[in-house]
Amino acid sequence: MAKRKNTTDALRDGAREKLSQLGYQQIKDDFALFDPLGDGSMSATAELVALDEDEPVILFASGEPGDASRPAVQDDAKFKAGLGAAAGKPFRFVWMWDGENDFIFDVEKDAQVSALPARDEWKTVARPISESRTRLVQEVSAEYHRGGFRAIQRKFDQLHEAIYSRGGVKPTNAAIDELGKLLFLKVHLEKAPGYVLTSGAAKGKRFADVYSAGHVREHKKDAVIQLKDAFREINNLPQYKATDITGEVHTIFSYDEPLRLENPEVLALAIEALELRDREGKPIRLSVPDRELLGNGEKAREMRAHLIHEDLLGWAFDVFLRGKYASDEGLATYLTPSQVVECMARMVFHDIPDADLWARRGDDGQRERWNPQTDEEAALPAFLVGDICCGTGRFPIGALREVKRRVLDDRHVGHSDDDKLQWLGDMKRHSFFGADQAAGSIQKARINMLLYGEDHSQLLKVDDSLTDPHLDRLIGKFDVILTNPPFGSGKYDDPLGLARMRDEERGLELGWSWPPGNRAKRKKLVKTDPASLFIDRNLQLLKPGGRLLIVVPDGVLCNSGDAYIREYLMGTKDEETGEFLGGKAIVRAVVSLPTETFSIAGTGAKTSFLYLQKKRHPAEKQGSVFMAVAEHVGYLKKGKAEVPDPLGNDLVEIVSGYLKRGSA
Repeated sequence: MAKRKNTTDALRDGAREKLSQLGYQQIKDDFALFDPLGDGSMSATAELVALDEDEPVILFASGEPGDASRPAVQDDAKFKAGLGAAAGKPFRFVWMWDGENDFIFDVEKDAQVSALPARDEWKTVARPISESRTRLVQEVSAEYHRGGFRAIQRKFDQLHEAIYSRGGVKPTNAAIDELGKLLFLKVHLEKAPGYVLTSGAAKGKRFADVYSAGHVREHKKDAVIQLKDAFREINNLPQYKATDITGEVHTIFSYDEPLRLENPEVLALAIEALELRDREGKPIRLSVPDRELLGNGEKAREMRAHLIHEDLLGWAFDVFLRGKYASDEGLATYLTPSQVVECMARMVFHDIPDADLWARRGDDGQRERWNPQTDEEAALPAFLVGDICCGTGRFPIGALREVKRRVLDDRHVGHSDDDKLQWLGDMKRHSFFGADQAAGSIQKARINMLLYGEDHSQLLKVDDSLTDPHLDRLIGKFDVILTNPPFGSGKYDDPLGLARMRDEERGLELGWSWPPGNRAKRKKLVKTDPASLFIDRNLQLLKPGGRLLIVVPDGVLCNSGDAYIREYLMGTKDEETGEFLGGKAIVRAVVSLPTETFSIAGTGAKTSFLYLQKKRHPAEKQGSVFMAVAEHVGYLKKGKAEVPDPLGNDLVEIVSGYLKRGSA
């Protein structure tokens, strides 16, 4: 210990000297970092910091030889910098020095840099940190110190390998399903710690005593049988059943779905792996009751609305799935990275007024859309957001996070805490919708929703989202649709589906193609990229003024053969006035994504996402379009794994730039 202390002191003295040479005069040891909750639970200190007129500039951290190149050590220093100073501002730069090597990181750019700036030049080198960027950095930093999400991701990864290689469960997606079952059982244990089993091999025993790594190791095969029976019983409990829009009742998993893990040691390992703890050794719950997000005091409420452990687990679960998901096993879906989901959700919810989130179906302006038949129906939330190609539920989850933040916000002084919780509960049951043609995806979405405290009644297995008649009940109902539908040139060739997409009376026309400016020469498509069909179908489902954010292949935006799609959306341009005439939608934004975006999922397709708003009336005019190019989304593919991109995540700055424009 003494040797470590001497080494640390020597490095700190050297760092202090270098910072002095760079012109910094405010250099402080053992600096107390910002505690966002203000209750001491997030207290952390930095070895050495440099400030400029109390502005936090550089956070220094020492290390053993080799530490400066280790991601875990770098992350710890970066996230400490994100907590920032007492005023709540992040440090602008991180400096990690191990006596041999340096690691220097620009917090605002989210990228490694080559040198520390001098005091008289740092303001010109570093861009100002926006309020939204400051908040994001602090949120991620605080959550890191509460839970260590990279450690949890590695834990999940190791668990997957054990299930796949030794658990007797294949293929890859089936191994992921088993993780989902164990997550489900863990959530039930948290919700009902005193639950006593009523059937099966463990009848009369407390589930907490059966769902135990020690119990499994001691009783081996007998314990495996007990847990299999317990899973079947718990999956069929009334609280985990929900009725979808077709009237069919569903459990989270199929009612007779078994727990397939047979190896007692792997099962014990899995139970241990889900015993998640934060950096202080305190248990991390998988599902946090909404009431606990309210807290006491404005700052605590604001931070807890963002920093809940379900967000931590959702991130880890999402990355785990993305890294291991086999899209060639009958589920041709590329899981949308959480960075893209967050960017799209934050942009669109910035434009949603509070009144829309608190509207009821019986209110003026909502009754025509919903046509409620009873007082109970009239009192339901009018807001509806969803994804008819929802996969594992990333977009509904992204929307739920934004809605939670808004509904529980202290700005709603006219609503009591009980009002907020009641309304959020109603929205969870009625305001979030997902559909997918893959039963396995819907099952994973149910688990994902459960982790976020969401009822799964609005998740629907369909044969084809383009033509499913049950989805027709929702035509004109959606306020927001966020989606990443399947696409690929000539991929869709179902004659009945294409005929359906030529139903002009129902507002569908992209089952045709035509020369630009001459719809009289339109022709029936016999095969096409489903991307265009999903644009049309989603616009049909939106209410007038509803908003669609959709990932599309870049060809839709620039290929000459797809010009009719752009004309259909925006109309034809008047060369004299420059205005677009006709068209079904207003283009609000176009954000280009790099080829790395879906590389982990196995495709290098060049994509963008479009932000469209369905016209309220035909004469509504196209305004300016927010255009942005993301060259980096925070990660790169290395082999089969995801590694951080040293050049950062451009989507953070893109969101910040969009928010500065004001609401649309």
